[in-house]
Amino acid sequence: MSKSLDERLTEYFQPERIKATFLTYEEQKKDFFQEQNEPKIQMGADGISYKTFKNELDLRCKFISKRLLKGTYQFYPFREVDIPKPPDGKRTLSISTIRDALVQKLLYEAIYNEVEKDFKATRTLDKVSCAYRKGKSAPYAATQIHRYIKQGFKFALDADIVKFFDTIPHKRLISLVENKFGKDTLATKLLRCFIKTGGVPYRNECGKPRNQLLFHRYKPNKKNIYRNQGIPQGGVLSGMLANLYLHEFDCWVLKDLSKKYSLRYVRYADDFVILLKQKELIDLVRIEVAEKLKETELELHTSESKTKCVDIANDSLEFVGFQFTLAHIRVKEANINRFKKRILEKIKKESNYKTGEKPEHRFNFFIKNVINRKVIGRGETICSECGGVIGERVKKLDGLFF
Repeated sequence: MSKSLDERLTEYFQPERIKATFLTYEEQKKDFFQEQNEPKIQMGADGISYKTFKNELDLRCKFISKRLLKGTYQFYPFREVDIPKPPDGKRTLSISTIRDALVQKLLYEAIYNEVEKDFKATRTLDKVSCAYRKGKSAPYAATQIHRYIKQGFKFALDADIVKFFDTIPHKRLISLVENKFGKDTLATKLLRCFIKTGGVPYRNECGKPRNQLLFHRYKPNKKNIYRNQGIPQGGVLSGMLANLYLHEFDCWVLKDLSKKYSLRYVRYADDFVILLKQKELIDLVRIEVAEKLKETELELHTSESKTKCVDIANDSLEFVGFQFTLAHIRVKEANINRFKKRILEKIKKESNYKTGEKPEHRFNFFIKNVINRKVIGRGETICSECGGVIGERVKKLDGLFF
């Protein structure tokens, strides 16, 4: 298996394939609903901008390919940016360099099916992990939970893992990668390098964002920037590695815990719900879950705001942006309000709609040309005659709520 995988990676890492991946990435980053349709590709910590990379595309693709095939490729430190996390927290996004983003995408596509074999080992297991997988999503997870509630599983352990992405132990994660892909394969070497790569804060000592030009002028010494635990958030490989790490826990819930208790289980990244038919079992399940997570060097949140025992007959369950009762499922009120706020901010901010100064004109334009197309999904291209989407529909309405 490992030899054929390395052969596949050799094919994926050819200059022509890297260039094609960049062109696809470029199209995905375009906003088809704006007059100036320039890709929103952010600069990484190496200081190489989108325009510079594009102007030197052939040369850079050859350079990336050469390093990958020789086994000397190194990921550059991530540019770390803090973003708000409702209600009052923050989350650190790790922005990779453009070249690293392409390598991540190629590696992800090459190993995806191998990892999915584990996640799809049984039909029941395939329904458990709903994040960072093709064909799975927050609405998919919500549909599963709603169906289980209808089956009588009306008591829920709504759980969260303490700082999951920041605390994943490297030794255990790398061991899982080596067991899956082999110790000395090209895939393992790249994943090991990715896991160990650290980040560069995008704010100075005063808390102000650094000027992007400073990244170009004062590039970090990547040899000295490594992380000892945790994985970066924001790249395609991060979600795959997160699911790989929690796969053992998923199997334990389905094979061992479910033998003791009649339950249903759904996980979305580091948030999960275990549904039961008997209220008195929730505390017993919570204790066993906490012990199992401790075995995998993780910690279950003890705060009631993070890990809750919910009687759905009396209190609604909130998970992956949805609100569940015994009879109904709906988008969370807070998400709807946030959606409305974003619409208002967008209307006030955008002045290039060419619809006059009146707010109602801008509102109508926004609904027709942005919101409606978000609902049906954006295709790879837009029909010049009717304005409809052509090709596979991507970036649907979910992204506005969740």
